[in-house]
Amino acid sequence: MATPGFNLPDLIITVRKHRNLILIISFASAVAAAIFYLASPRKYEGRTEFLIRNPLFGDRSNLYNSDQKIFDYFADEDDVNRILLLAESDIVRKQVIQNMRLDYIYKLDGSTRKGQLAMERKYNKSLNVTRTEFKDVVLTYVDIDPERAAAVANEIVRVVDEVYSGFYKDTRKYMYESIGDKTREEDSSIAALTDTLINLRNRYGIYDIISPARNNLMLSSLKENGHKDFGRGVEEIQNIESMKDQLVYDRAKNKTLQNQYSTGSKPDQMHVIKVVTPAKNPLDAKGIGGMLTVLVGAFLGFFFTTMIMSLSDHYLVKKK
Repeated sequence: MATPGFNLPDLIITVRKHRNLILIISFASAVAAAIFYLASPRKYEGRTEFLIRNPLFGDRSNLYNSDQKIFDYFADEDDVNRILLLAESDIVRKQVIQNMRLDYIYKLDGSTRKGQLAMERKYNKSLNVTRTEFKDVVLTYVDIDPERAAAVANEIVRVVDEVYSGFYKDTRKYMYESIGDKTREEDSSIAALTDTLINLRNRYGIYDIISPARNNLMLSSLKENGHKDFGRGVEEIQNIESMKDQLVYDRAKNKTLQNQYSTGSKPDQMHVIKVVTPAKNPLDAKGIGGMLTVLVGAFLGFFFTTMIMSLSDHYLVKKK
């Protein structure tokens, strides 16, 4: 006698034989799925998409160099990888949690290490950052509140832009401050040399412009004034004047550099991230809908019950 197997005719026989039980369990599975769907909180996904500029577009060598080579205004792979790393970094996470008060909203104690770890796990689980083939970045954040999901996603992008742009701005700021310190030193040296020149001119009675650094530019002919140390005075004035003129020239160059490094240092300038699609209030919850959940539950109940009944019939037949 042929034994029941898992071919289609045997399965149809099994369904007909145990149709009442299969229908009852399928219906119960559908009801359980409906209860699960209604009892579980809806989760909404805030989704934003942005492009990344080449951070070097704001460098002084590119801004003030008329002979510069054309470079890509979009970020390369390394910059995209840094953005992906930064979006999930601790420095961004802490700032977003603080700005959005997520620890308070999720009822977690951010003052304890245990609460901080729980908040970090929930944050990391809700966040997803991916890169597409077009070199743009898609960032999503999942929350039971649709408005909060969109707000947190937008805030993460804003903080990432602030931190990443701030790195380059801080670098230019440090250069600006270093050049400023050097300029102040040169100002002090120029002031000291000016005082020395005034004393020398008054001592030797020489008031002509004597400057080898200016190609011996003189507004009038240098005449002997009868001072016994006239020659010595000319030499001393030339030496001091040369140093002063060189310092004045260096200070002018440094002032120009300082002004260049101050370009784009304001918070509202030289943003690295360009948001293409900001996160908006999602209308539909994440995942499958209620009707599909019920249908999936009924199908799973039907499927597993049919398989179990088929195995049971097969086992009983073999025992006989």
